[in-house]
Amino acid sequence: MEDSTAQPQEAADDSAKPDGLLYHYTDQKGLLGILESKQLWATHYRYLNDTSEGKIARELLFDELKRSSDESDEGVISQGERILSEITSQDVYVTSFSEKGNLLSQWRAYSGKSGGYSIGFSPNYLKTIGAHFIKNISGPHYTPDNPLIQCQYFNDDVEKQLKEKIQKEIGSYIAEAERIKRTLPFTEQIGRHTPAGIALRHFWDFSRDCAITKDHAFHEEREWRLVVHLRHNDVSFRQGRSMLIPYLKIPLTCPEQRLEIKRIFIGPCSNPAEAWKSVDMLLKRQNIYCVDVKDSMIPYRSL
Repeated sequence: MEDSTAQPQEAADDSAKPDGLLYHYTDQKGLLGILESKQLWATHYRYLNDTSEGKIARELLFDELKRSSDESDEGVISQGERILSEITSQDVYVTSFSEKGNLLSQWRAYSGKSGGYSIGFSPNYLKTIGAHFIKNISGPHYTPDNPLIQCQYFNDDVEKQLKEKIQKEIGSYIAEAERIKRTLPFTEQIGRHTPAGIALRHFWDFSRDCAITKDHAFHEEREWRLVVHLRHNDVSFRQGRSMLIPYLKIPLTCPEQRLEIKRIFIGPCSNPAEAWKSVDMLLKRQNIYCVDVKDSMIPYRSL
């Protein structure tokens, strides 16, 4: 890190950032909380600012299952609907990052009047702390070993890919479930050998698609997420603008990993030199070193 008497660096843009850094945008309170508690918060995805969260892939799934109902066994379809409903309504918590660390729309969304920051982490570091969290949480969870996932933004290509995947899996589910019902005595239709068990096996991956498929209006963010699917009671709550917001606390340190921040962008503000100085002092107080602290240099102010 530069000497504490140095001034903020000259204009920094995304083309200058090291390949692969992912940025978490926050305000003053958030930066203080992250550095002092050494935690990130993963918010329940139904309480994010995108009102379409989880709905895009879900609607395609139920549309295809409904389309198949006229030619398929009624019991098989109803079990498929039940499992899909459970999978797509489960508790999913996400922490968001952007490939872009100095994006005006993100400053507008997260800085508020107090000013904002984007904290740059390496993807490998995020994978490590995410995997450690999943390994140590209590209660059943349904997250892959690597919970760091790139979002996809709904357009014609994504819609085509999703529909092909959905048609294939629903078709396979119906064929297998109907075959089991025809060939296996009812008393032997247990566990995996039931329409519900077969549906769970074919449909489970769609929970991931629901968590990472976003409206195309958000494509500029180039978002990645730490995604945690679980049913567990160790949930915290914070005050929102109109309701309480459920979230999980994800530690940023573990036995295999100390806190590691590569870069911090200071968002647009009226006193960039002083803002840079205070961040530098805060990092040193928390014994966090070798962080590249930059001023955004974007001439924006919140009025």
